[in-house]
Amino acid sequence: MNIVYLISQIFGFIAFVISLVAYHRKKKEKIFKTMMLANLLDITHYLLLGAYSGCITKVIALVRNEIIILKEKHKKFNNVIVLIILLAIYFISGILTYESIFSILPILSAMIYLYFVWNGNELVVKKVAFYCYFLWLTYNIFVFSIAGIISNIVSIISTFIAMYNEKKNKKSQNI
Repeated sequence: MNIVYLISQIFGFIAFVISLVAYHRKKKEKIFKTMMLANLLDITHYLLLGAYSGCITKVIALVRNEIIILKEKHKKFNNVIVLIILLAIYFISGILTYESIFSILPILSAMIYLYFVWNGNELVVKKVAFYCYFLWLTYNIFVFSIAGIISNIVSIISTFIAMYNEKKNKKSQNI
């Protein structure tokens, strides 16, 4: 095990801890802002691994999350054209970073996430993230990211718990 690989895993584990916090936040804006910090660390993680598809996906996610936050405040960003442009950027980056079928999984995950999150509420954000973690898990196994594998498994469990608790709280409020 070389030092670059070890450093990549450290960045990955720190990103993982921060992302755990994100989906327990109540507001969509807070979820995205917390995930932006995790994405910055993940960019370094995947770059050090030479996992360029995962890296570019996280770079685009930074822009995507900022646009999603802005579209809540400014109507000009709440436009289907902006959504199509972001999806096209993901698609093109998928072509440019293609190495194997596994290398498209982060791009596919990001495109699915973006489509459903664009006008979704907090519960939709959590549900879509839950399923997208499975695509990332497969990719992380492929690029041998121990931090990513552990992160995805724990994030799947954590996000499930957050969704369950939110659903339970809403049921109790309706009684």
